Amino acid sequence: MRARTARGSFLDPRTKILIWLLANVVVFTWTPAVFRIAVMLVYFGLFLLERKGKMLVGLLLVYLVTVAVQFWLLPLLPGSLATVFATVTYFILVFPCIAGGAYIIATTSVSQFMAALERLGAPRSFSITLAVTLRFLPALRQDFRHIRDAMALRQIHGLEEKLECVYVPMLMGAAQTAEELSESATARGIEHPGKMSSWRPIGFHIQDVTVVLLFLALCVGGICCKGVLP
Repeated sequence: MRARTARGSFLDPRTKILIWLLANVVVFTWTPAVFRIAVMLVYFGLFLLERKGKMLVGLLLVYLVTVAVQFWLLPLLPGSLATVFATVTYFILVFPCIAGGAYIIATTSVSQFMAALERLGAPRSFSITLAVTLRFLPALRQDFRHIRDAMALRQIHGLEEKLECVYVPMLMGAAQTAEELSESATARGIEHPGKMSSWRPIGFHIQDVTVVLLFLALCVGGICCKGVLP
């Protein structure tokens, strides 16, 4: 239990990246639907193990709404509108990949990403760019929440006023956040050319091997069953 608390996640970050790549193989090789659904169900189980029930409920609602649109709404629409909304079919196909990406973002900190990419030998330019991007988006979301709360306190309701009150602070805040992130990264030695270390230990464990083998079995089974199962 202590080791898991130190790691902060059920799986190693490299395992998460690997199973997400395997999920993409399952989806984009047009394997039978049962294997795509199995990948999605495994990800839902991982969300539960990571205690991310709120995000899991959100993903389930989006998936169920999309399925309802495809099977109940599209047949009732005229031909032109049905063609426009037919893109939801592709959304359902790639939904396992979306769930995998959401799982990685929700359960992996920036420091764990950096440590994993360092172990994988990724170029420093790529890992730094990814780390700054992952930290930048939550900062913008937090700024938006503060602006929304401030507008609620001042009882700002008009659409034009809302756009002005959101656009200007967000634009100025984005520049300031980027500068603060750059200064913070420099202070933490991100420009150091030597090998970087991390205070968050990462490593493969039995659960990592089990999950990778499960995704690998789904990938191989799906490719072998192409043309046999619908």
